[in-house]
Amino acid sequence: MSPAHDPVAASPLAADLLAQDERQREQALDPTRSFIIQAPAGAGKTELLTQRFLALLEKVQEPEQIEALTFTNKAAAEMRQRIVAALQQGQHNQPPPEPHKRRTWQLARQALERDRRLGWGLLEQPARLQVGTLDALCARLARQMPLLSRFGGQPRVADDPGLHHQRAAAHTLALLDGEQPQAALLERVLARFDNEHARLRLQLQAMLARRDAWLALGDAALAFDAAEAALRDLIDDELRSLAQHLPRAWQLALMAPARYAGAQALAQADRASTPAEHAAAAPAAPAPPLAALSDWHTPLQGCCAELPLWRGLAELLLTQEAKVRSASRAPSGLGFTLAEGKALTAPLLAALQALHADPAAAAALARVRRLPEPHIAAAEREQIADLLELLKCAAAHLWLLFGQAGEVDFVAIALQALQALGESEAPSELQLQLDHRVAHLLIDEFQDTSPLQLELLRRLSAGWQAGDGRTLFLVGDPMQSIYRFRRAEVGLFLQVRAQGLGALAPEPLQLYRNNRSLPPLVDWVNRHFVHVFGALDDPRRGAVAFAPASPTRPDGAGAGVFWHPQIEHPTQAEPGLDALEPEANGEEIDPDSAVREAQQVVHLIRQRLQAHPSGTVAVLVRARKHLEALVQALRLQASPLPFQAVEVEALAQRQPVQDLLTLTRALHHLADRVHWLALLRAPWCGLLLADLHRLVADAPQQTVWELINQPERCAGLSVDGQQRLAHLREVLTLALAHQGQQRPRRWVEGVWQALGGPQCLASPSDLADVRAALEVLDRCTRHGQLELDRIAAELSRLYAAADPAGAQVQLMTIHKSKGLEFDTVILPGLQRPPRAPERNLLLWDEVLDDHGHERLLLAADAAAGADGPTLYDYLLDLERTRARNEARRLLYVATTRARSQLHLLGCVRPASPADTLRAPHKDSLLALLWPQAEAEFLRHWQSVAPAASPAARANAADPVPPLADFVPQLQRLRQPGWPAAWSPHAMPSTAPAPADSAPPADAAPPAAAAAVGTLVHRYLELIAHDGLDAWPVTRLPALHAAMQPWLRGQGLAEAQASAAAAEVQQHLHNTLSSADGRWLLAPHPHAASECAIGSAPTEATSSPTLHLIDRTFVHEGTRWIIDYKTTAHESAALPLWQAQLQRYRALFDDGLPVQLALFLTHSGRLLPLADAKPPTP
Repeated sequence: MSPAHDPVAASPLAADLLAQDERQREQALDPTRSFIIQAPAGAGKTELLTQRFLALLEKVQEPEQIEALTFTNKAAAEMRQRIVAALQQGQHNQPPPEPHKRRTWQLARQALERDRRLGWGLLEQPARLQVGTLDALCARLARQMPLLSRFGGQPRVADDPGLHHQRAAAHTLALLDGEQPQAALLERVLARFDNEHARLRLQLQAMLARRDAWLALGDAALAFDAAEAALRDLIDDELRSLAQHLPRAWQLALMAPARYAGAQALAQADRASTPAEHAAAAPAAPAPPLAALSDWHTPLQGCCAELPLWRGLAELLLTQEAKVRSASRAPSGLGFTLAEGKALTAPLLAALQALHADPAAAAALARVRRLPEPHIAAAEREQIADLLELLKCAAAHLWLLFGQAGEVDFVAIALQALQALGESEAPSELQLQLDHRVAHLLIDEFQDTSPLQLELLRRLSAGWQAGDGRTLFLVGDPMQSIYRFRRAEVGLFLQVRAQGLGALAPEPLQLYRNNRSLPPLVDWVNRHFVHVFGALDDPRRGAVAFAPASPTRPDGAGAGVFWHPQIEHPTQAEPGLDALEPEANGEEIDPDSAVREAQQVVHLIRQRLQAHPSGTVAVLVRARKHLEALVQALRLQASPLPFQAVEVEALAQRQPVQDLLTLTRALHHLADRVHWLALLRAPWCGLLLADLHRLVADAPQQTVWELINQPERCAGLSVDGQQRLAHLREVLTLALAHQGQQRPRRWVEGVWQALGGPQCLASPSDLADVRAALEVLDRCTRHGQLELDRIAAELSRLYAAADPAGAQVQLMTIHKSKGLEFDTVILPGLQRPPRAPERNLLLWDEVLDDHGHERLLLAADAAAGADGPTLYDYLLDLERTRARNEARRLLYVATTRARSQLHLLGCVRPASPADTLRAPHKDSLLALLWPQAEAEFLRHWQSVAPAASPAARANAADPVPPLADFVPQLQRLRQPGWPAAWSPHAMPSTAPAPADSAPPADAAPPAAAAAVGTLVHRYLELIAHDGLDAWPVTRLPALHAAMQPWLRGQGLAEAQASAAAAEVQQHLHNTLSSADGRWLLAPHPHAASECAIGSAPTEATSSPTLHLIDRTFVHEGTRWIIDYKTTAHESAALPLWQAQLQRYRALFDDGLPVQLALFLTHSGRLLPLADAKPPTP
């Protein structure tokens, strides 16, 4: 391990940057001016947004005139919390000692004075602070104008809109079998897809998710006219940019050798044509690009008409690999070695030498080769028209599906919000109302804006003028724009900064402060990323210029950036063998490298935790699958190393979930032999292989369930096997007898609990995973039957819950780490390239005309072998360039998460000649740092004993442990049997939590009281799930007969069970009859019943604790946490309940204000435990 640099002291330049930062921050608080601010990682932009909001409060007449918007609920909650906390702090007379907090305190006191004078009551009514997300704003706008927005009602936002996209695509393809006009259209499109229905369906799904870009195209002919105009503008722009790099004198000097090369190319083409071709008057072959230069006499200015000449120049000056030709000798094959050409060699070599000195000019000239012709061919027009028609048909099917389901996706909400606002030139009544109400817009994370969201902001601010009292405040960091997969375009930030938004031109400001990282890390980023990013913005290609930062924290011991090189010897790939990094020559990196790297990461984690026991460590990767080897290595550690894998592990791969699905499939299909055998090996049974063989080996024609019920066969098993099988048989016999009497989810869950499933779980996160899988079973139930084929697809979109005990070590993707910070950051697998992008049905891009209006470029995927560069290929190359530029920003985000140490791991191969290394894949993150990292890797490579063989040299430092020798052990319960709290009849929703599940007031509650409480909780969960409409009070008497058997199963006598059932009915009646009860059981955002949340071990508890929260949801920006109580004696137990709810409060970290409350079921009364009043139902 070697440090990447030596720590450096703060330079005068750093001090100057901090002084400039302070001036810019103070300037940003002027409430009369609009600003667009670039705030690098760790700059404290949330504090600046809070200060700006407070400064505006001191000027507006109503707080609703300020609208602060961001992109996530968590970010919006944090901003709201910061503002409220600042106002609360402003009530104190003593200012904070820190300068930036003192400024916030001053602004808060001014805002509170304004609040007092105008009677706003912000601290009593924080909901008046308009802080939210852009998606929430769109939904609000659409609801306010239901007729214009075409919603009519208030649809839900789909949890999984991809399912609707999939069904709409399938319905569209189903038209092929009908007699509608679309059948012929589908035949034409499928012919271009080689009749691959599945490929076309996937393409339609992807295009429906991005329909906001192409739905507005309208008439295809008009779209083509606009696209051709946009194409000409694009070519003009590219050529003008190139002409600026090539001075007039340079061009004049090059003309003579260029004309000579063109004449030689013409002569060579003429000689290549045969006399027979001339005699037959065959169509002339396209002239070579160089031929256009034969008549070049005027310096080029940059326009479409000059495109052939520019292509000829590219052919003359560049190699086939798009590199500038050598300036040391005349190029071969162009005629300059002939006598008449030698005299023209000198000016050509001089031109090449000048081009070598200007990489930007060389890159622009290389792009000329990829420029398409400035028109759209007739065949391509037909193809695009067909595709647009098919896409609009799919969009119509999607809208019908949305209507049937009563839910939509965010794209639909945003489109209907724009519809509700109207055009800028013809605003709707709603837009005019907003124009009078909203005077200030604050946008956080502006670099993540999509074209659709920018259009929304443009319409919201339509008519605003500089100096009219209305302002824009846009904050972001283009160097951290990494969400192109959500249609975020960093070029929009650069465009608004350069050209403004509508009639407003926000003043650009730059912040430089880095409050997060220690000086060595900030210095390393400044020195290396100036080369990674470059010095110029390019909005079209998504290139961002680097902006340095200045550290504010003092230096710390051990801080720095450390490289951990790994050199792998190539092995010959076997057919079908997965490669870590495939190469064109069939070689692959040693498959053990991922395992070796994982072991090295584990070592680094232990090392950092040993040095800093309270520190945090994050392992960040580009894609989830890059963590698979590390997760396995962590789970196989002899000494446990808790960790949180944030949306990394697939839910379907977790063992408790697999066991639950095994049980589900076995119960629903008695002849499913594979799942029945797996059921017998699951922990709740744990039959040994010898017993399993004796049970089933000689009876392949009988079901496993039939064999389990043969006494003479079971008698041949071991004593242990007989006991385990008897327990399983007893539970399943009763369960199968009750099949069909409950919803499938409830039935499966009850059987799982009766078998002892909860006792098989190792951590609270396991229970959370099981509950998530049970929710999937609920969603996959239709007309009382499980749709087993849907379960796998639904589970594939979900991830396992993070272990609350492992918060100190977190594994996640770089995208997930955005906005977070850790003491130590480890970046493994830097050599891994991204997945190759797919070719879409259509590609499009917006081009600005001379008036600043956007025009859409549109291209269809041309057939292979098309002559010359196509518009589709140009746009695809543009997309790839943007993706590479986003990779630069992704690396910046990853490296700037670290506070103290950054560890970089990468793997490369040796090359020939000896002791040299291959460069990493050009699209890998390691390639971006390779100019600086190569020396580190060479030192590591050369430090290994030179006498060793190449393979030994590669592997000497880090031997791979013999994982192949690992034999998994059978996990099973020691004594299977019904858990004490459960029976086959007792099927509540989850296992009880230690200490928190029983009412604190009753340390040892009577059996009847405990049973009543359990049953009331269960029914309240059911009512919240089904909805109040499904549970009228008149339904309750019919439940008496169903409750009694369950209560008798809890050990109650017949008379006790009848009385307890009546008591439960009374609790439910009082709840459903009260306004408070109906309000808390009604649908709310982010609602959950019997919500299981785990907490890490504390000094009082040596193991993780699972907490079950009866009811929680978000109402008007406040998180409600409610505990049900069935006892009528609340006064004595109130302190204990308050302590319990306070523990629940600590489990939520979504940044929202929290309201704790008890709900007393015997009286139907909601009892808030904080000062806030309950909302009006």
